[in-house]
Amino acid sequence: MSDAGHTLLLWDSPNIDMVLGQLILRRKPTGKERPRIDALADWLRDRTEPGDTTEAAVFANVTERTFNGVLGWAEVVRQSGFRMFLKPKLSDDSDVDEDILALLHERRDEGRLSEAILMSHDGMAFAEAAKVLIASGIRTTALVFPEHATQLVQVDGIEVVDLEDVPGLFESPLPRLTFASLPREGRWLEPLGEL
Repeated sequence: MSDAGHTLLLWDSPNIDMVLGQLILRRKPTGKERPRIDALADWLRDRTEPGDTTEAAVFANVTERTFNGVLGWAEVVRQSGFRMFLKPKLSDDSDVDEDILALLHERRDEGRLSEAILMSHDGMAFAEAAKVLIASGIRTTALVFPEHATQLVQVDGIEVVDLEDVPGLFESPLPRLTFASLPREGRWLEPLGEL
């Protein structure tokens, strides 16, 4: 049996889209404001050790209304070497978290998983799984906007990579407000609504 490892990237698309839209942009992101698949693929290839295998999986919920619009994006994702898991969103609480965990557990149980990269801010869903992976000696990375992934980034031993630190992942800087982004002299925050 080979000593080669397996790197697995798990992209929780509904979660990334929600954080990007509701918490950072405060509106629905445009296509140009979403993560670029080619940049993510390059980063993942650069991160993987020679001889290791790499797998990237994108998980998304779709409604009947959004299905056709997602198909074009799914084609781009798949042409970039990523797997795509589409699940019908039949109710408000329909989610892909269990599907993400199922693939993660399957790869871990195969015994070759050397790194799991969790691209999600959902600490409730993934913090315990991250702890188990780390305790098992599997490198575990949170690829997130750290200020919105508090529970996950506080897992002891997890590596945290800021999404904006992936070269070219976003076409332009995002309007994020973090403690580190505050200038010494302070910064005015303009109102988001009207008086």
